[in-house]
Amino acid sequence: MSALPLEPGTMADWVAAVAAVLGCVLSIFALRVALAANRTADQTRQETVAAARTSAAREAQRDEVDRARDRRQLAGSVASWWAAGRDENGRRYGVVVSNQSPTSAVFYDVQVHVAGPGEGTHVIRMKVLPPGQFFVQNKGLALQSSWDGIPRPVREADVLDPFTVAGDRSITQLEYADGLGTRWQWSPGGGLTELSAIV
Repeated sequence: MSALPLEPGTMADWVAAVAAVLGCVLSIFALRVALAANRTADQTRQETVAAARTSAAREAQRDEVDRARDRRQLAGSVASWWAAGRDENGRRYGVVVSNQSPTSAVFYDVQVHVAGPGEGTHVIRMKVLPPGQFFVQNKGLALQSSWDGIPRPVREADVLDPFTVAGDRSITQLEYADGLGTRWQWSPGGGLTELSAIV
């Protein structure tokens, strides 16, 4: 067999062809590496977006829980109990209605259900309950009309002894609305319950 004669220009053509093939292989390899890097970057971006959404959802849920806790704590600022006042004319019996809100919140449409000796349940109604304590006197007659309907602010000089063990006097239920229009109810057996928003 005889060797094929190569012309000098053909060797350069072969070198150029081999270089072109190698360049093409390197380009394909570089393209694959770039596509893999893009896929990794895209996956990382999607994971980051998903993590940010999850974090935002968790934060929103935590905020909602905090708001609900704060609203419930504020609603728990309202309380009522039987008390006896001391003054120069003797003892006065009645009910203290208290708003000890740390934020000076006002409550509305307050209904205090009270049970006293020798009478059924009576409802003390207050359209507005500002911060502070208020005393509603029971004149001691076994009639619903025996209640003095106007709550009087408790002054610093007033001495009111709370009834802590009386079995014939009790607060059977409190119901009121907060400043956002949510209605709340408290009872000795049920504790504090959110009823609904006023529409």
